Amino acid sequence: MDDRFGLEAAADRGVRLGEIGQKILFENELVRVWEIRLEPGETIDFHIHYHPYLVVSLGGGENEIETIFGKKIATQEPLGSFVFINEMREVHRLTNKSDVTYLSRLIEIKSITWSVEHPAA
Repeated sequence: MDDRFGLEAAADRGVRLGEIGQKILFENELVRVWEIRLEPGETIDFHIHYHPYLVVSLGGGENEIETIFGKKIATQEPLGSFVFINEMREVHRLTNKSDVTYLSRLIEIKSITWSVEHPAA
């Protein structure tokens, strides 16, 4: 199997995948809304997304995405910024690199579910 999403790499390293956020604020058959809150220097567990999602920043700044393969991607997520992800991506985690609390809402679109075999299905 092709491990382009890093599920085998995570298993080989003994990494247990965590949740996407710390708390589900709302869920129905169409969407799931997560709260993500990271204090300066705090990191959320490695995880993977199986649905398209929209992230809306409620405060924060500089963050870093680290993939299971070690790639690091700097992001800027100040208050009011947003990003929509419409493709399956590698197992990753997020670290707050700024000196202020990062707070966001991540809204999963549950009507579309990706799988490793069909990442864009």
